Amino acid sequence: MKLAACDLDGTIFFDGHMPADVPAAIARWRAAGNLAVVATGKSRYAMRRALQPFDIDFDYYLLCNGTVILDGEQRILYESHVPPQAVRAVYDRVHDTSGLDLYCTRLKGPDGYLVRNVAGVHNPIITDPVAVAPKVIEEEVFPLVAAWTPDNQELQREIAEWVTSRFDVGTAMNRNFFDITPPGHDKGFALTWLLDHLSLARGDVQVVTLGDGYNDLPMHALADVSLTFPWAHPAIQEACDVVVESAVDGLLRYSS
Repeated sequence: MKLAACDLDGTIFFDGHMPADVPAAIARWRAAGNLAVVATGKSRYAMRRALQPFDIDFDYYLLCNGTVILDGEQRILYESHVPPQAVRAVYDRVHDTSGLDLYCTRLKGPDGYLVRNVAGVHNPIITDPVAVAPKVIEEEVFPLVAAWTPDNQELQREIAEWVTSRFDVGTAMNRNFFDITPPGHDKGFALTWLLDHLSLARGDVQVVTLGDGYNDLPMHALADVSLTFPWAHPAIQEACDVVVESAVDGLLRYSS
């Protein structure tokens, strides 16, 4: 059996659009008896919104950088949450920081924002978030919290050092985002959890991963074949086995 774990943004989904040949390629992959899995930083709401216009189905969904796992019917199999005390502390630390938005994903409903201090156009990855009142931080559950600091990696590093020195959390930097997850959670964790859930011995499944970002590296590290693309950062290309022209090219190349 083969399993393809595909990132969304920058892999098969580009600023609201999906190449026309992607749904057919995923369908062919699954028709051959293989599993097709989404592995994304998006929430359930954002994933559904992204994929709904397209005739495309997957067998499993690894969401929020590995903190929420759904089956093919999009029912929750696994969930974890960022410790609320960490969310509160990060909010208190950054709420008046210019050039920073602080987003929070949720299990139900649209993504939210706790801070929105970036002037002008907002990011294309988390679209139309709703305001979340800071007073409800301890009442809600957030699988992932993300600081967006466009063109300011130094601010990302500053926040990363601050939060990881105080809390046991998972972190990832990608596309001007600094993501905070529950400890030990990333796309590699979710992929390992799924293989265990399916009772698949590692030697009985060939894992192919497709992704262009730093948050894809944990799943690439577990793959039998890791694929990325010409537009990925050179460090991502160096970490992967093969650079392919597109996700469709990769799926066709490794489907048989």
